[in-house]
Amino acid sequence: MLVRRISYYDEFICLQGACPQSCCKGWRIPLDDRAIRRFRKEKGLLGLELKLAMHGKAQPSFSPYCIRCPFLRLDGRCDMQLRKGERYLADICRVYPRIIACPGPYAELQLDLSCVHVAELFLAHADAQYFVEEESDAEYERTGDNEDMEYLEMLGKSRDELCSFVIAAADAEALDAALRKLAAFGGRVQDRMMREGISEAEALAEGAELLKSEATDLPCFPLPIALLNDLMSTDFYQDALRYVLPFLYKLCKMYYRHFDKLSYEQGEKELQRMFAKYIAEKPQRVHMYAAYYKSCLLRTYMECYEDYSFLKHILLGVIGSNMIMLFDLLWHEKYGKTADEDLAKIISVCERRIYHNEAVGKEMMKLLIKRSDGI
Repeated sequence: MLVRRISYYDEFICLQGACPQSCCKGWRIPLDDRAIRRFRKEKGLLGLELKLAMHGKAQPSFSPYCIRCPFLRLDGRCDMQLRKGERYLADICRVYPRIIACPGPYAELQLDLSCVHVAELFLAHADAQYFVEEESDAEYERTGDNEDMEYLEMLGKSRDELCSFVIAAADAEALDAALRKLAAFGGRVQDRMMREGISEAEALAEGAELLKSEATDLPCFPLPIALLNDLMSTDFYQDALRYVLPFLYKLCKMYYRHFDKLSYEQGEKELQRMFAKYIAEKPQRVHMYAAYYKSCLLRTYMECYEDYSFLKHILLGVIGSNMIMLFDLLWHEKYGKTADEDLAKIISVCERRIYHNEAVGKEMMKLLIKRSDGI
């Protein structure tokens, strides 16, 4: 089978107890059917611990209130893995943060930026995001039901084109223009396919032409402070973050302390001041934001093969890029610098909240669409 791995895939090694932001905290941990059967058959003390740890009847999980896994030790390591080995774990615990997609003729192996160590690897390889291809004896379970191989090939070419289009942006104005055009592209392609029933080939060809001309009226980078405030006012921020994602809670509090007492007009001027000052000091930062958006396309755009949700995957990247930019500015404003380890944590928590909380991502996307008649 042909296997395509993201360029830094093989560099990932779980930090375990040394991880600064453990994936065993802040999430509900869903259990697959095989793990459930295995855990229910376990005898002795471990069997009792497992039965007490599983919550829910239809599809049990660990950590239902997203605080921490009951098997997370004080030293940051997994007690179950130490006692029974990695193969005993639930699928999600063994695979995360690896992303494995197999639409049929090939498999793509990627890494999830909600893991802080993966975010660090991304920052180290922001200019070198590409797929390494090889023939492998490994076999991967097919994901999805679509069997239109022509559409799959076209979608892959479309992703390459969009990635090249975004990464070519040399400054903030160019990145804003690129994201505006991508938003128009996503809306047109999705409408033409889903509502008007034209072929995938025709819709993607029309979309490619849009990249040369049309764009949405709504600024996409940076978003206006009024819209950023609306995004912050969704369930993206909750008081429960204090316990679930304390670093994100800290970032949100920094935002409200800085902007809450300002009118929208004052807030917009302050955002533009902070952005201009920061980019003047670190002009290469815009390229990092563009590289992050490219990583979003690489990881999620091919999901359009099954769900045809072009606008969703394009706009979630716009939202993620802006939230990371906002917290990057606030961190730099307060501390005078943003080290790579701090930026990696910012990326990680934003990814968790936007991409791994479907309700939050959907709510934020609807706000973005509502504010622009051009999408």
